[in-house]
Amino acid sequence: MRSEKDGASVTMSTILPVIAPDDRRLAGVLTSAFATIRGENNPLGLPKANRSVVVLVDGLGAENLQVHRAHARTLTSLTNAPIFANFPSTTASSLATLCTGSSPGETGMLGYAIRNPQSGEIVNQLSRLDALDVDQWQPVPTVWEANPDIANAIISAERYASTGLTRAILRGGDYRSANTYEQRVGTLLEFLRGHSSGVAYIYVPELDQAAHQFGVASDQWVRRLEDFDGFIADILRVLGPRDGLLVTADHGVLDVPSVKHRIVPASSELLDDVVTGGEPRFLHLYSSRNPDELASAWREAEGERAHVVTRTEGIAAGWFGAVTTEHLDRIGDVLITPRGTAVYYDERTATTQSMAMIGQHGGLSRTETHVPLIRGGAFG
Repeated sequence: MRSEKDGASVTMSTILPVIAPDDRRLAGVLTSAFATIRGENNPLGLPKANRSVVVLVDGLGAENLQVHRAHARTLTSLTNAPIFANFPSTTASSLATLCTGSSPGETGMLGYAIRNPQSGEIVNQLSRLDALDVDQWQPVPTVWEANPDIANAIISAERYASTGLTRAILRGGDYRSANTYEQRVGTLLEFLRGHSSGVAYIYVPELDQAAHQFGVASDQWVRRLEDFDGFIADILRVLGPRDGLLVTADHGVLDVPSVKHRIVPASSELLDDVVTGGEPRFLHLYSSRNPDELASAWREAEGERAHVVTRTEGIAAGWFGAVTTEHLDRIGDVLITPRGTAVYYDERTATTQSMAMIGQHGGLSRTETHVPLIRGGAFG
């Protein structure tokens, strides 16, 4: 394997991170926002509100915000209690959890790119769900389907309006296209003026896009954070006294330099009879080989540099939450996630574009899994 030489031992630690069911606090954000309209008890303990506004910013971890707090004065002036968002710490998994209140094992959204057991194909869940029956692929009712009597608005970019992912996780909602911050504020204001009660959900992708291309330490990413901070200030100005605001994220981001790329050669025995899914920070390995033997080979090669577990071990550790039987075979037979800031690439499938990404996520680190939960307005 071509990689940085870090002198790691080849003995794997027996300590495996465990994720408890109550750790997935992102699952309670939108469900709580809807419950506040009825004045019901909710996972976040929020008070009754006339209207709830939930802003999901893609790619803003709690640590990312803390490091750049000087560039986010509105966000950091509000009440913030960071939460464990989700694992896998990737957009498709986390947004499905947010929009259904259920774990990845229940939604079937178990990673960035996972195997379709019916076809054997590796399915990119951000861009390749269009050809599937999304109601079957992601069967859990969304919060909009569960609350058809509450007025709502989903405010997101026009290009996402008809995607398979949108149909899988946003079905039942009133989708309203808005591509810029100005358009998002205008669309929100239109909703607030037209409804004395309801929930607005706003998705913001710009920070994640900048992170992948430039990294979270870049001037470009910092400028996107400043723009987002101004957007939140604009939202606060249009809220009524009984309106609540929640700001959270799907995952954080790690900057990974090229020296931390661990490229598994096509000729490696680690890839014999193996199809790789997942993403560089969390690999799913699908194989007809004995999973214990495959995991043992990876542990011998990688030692303390990665957590290497079988599907059974990963499920037992709560990595995917409760897993329904029909989704079991979507999970890799063996799962690999780096302990440090490294990423794994399969030489057979890695592209120049994927290897050029600086900002990465998907793994178990606190930087990736912990996100802000910011409360404003009536929730502050």
